[in-house]
Amino acid sequence: MFSSSCRDEAHFQNPDAYDLTRDTGPAIPFGAGPHFCAGAAASRCLVARHAVPAALAALPNLRLDGTPIFKGWAFRGPTQLPVAWDI
Repeated sequence: MFSSSCRDEAHFQNPDAYDLTRDTGPAIPFGAGPHFCAGAAASRCLVARHAVPAALAALPNLRLDGTPIFKGWAFRGPTQLPVAWDI
């Protein structure tokens, strides 16, 4: 999916040429404008306002116990999240 970004012949002259100066505004290739996920705001709200507070309330002594590791290019997120919990 990422290999096709900014290569639309309807928007770009010579779309297969590598051009760092190309104005990519007309394409909006990476999740903006009409292609942005309709559920993104609802998902963030659900996680930030409900799921995380509920988990932290149920586990009052949960805490970070090290450095989180973030990886990924297209879908970046934590791959390791070391925690400690005193019962």
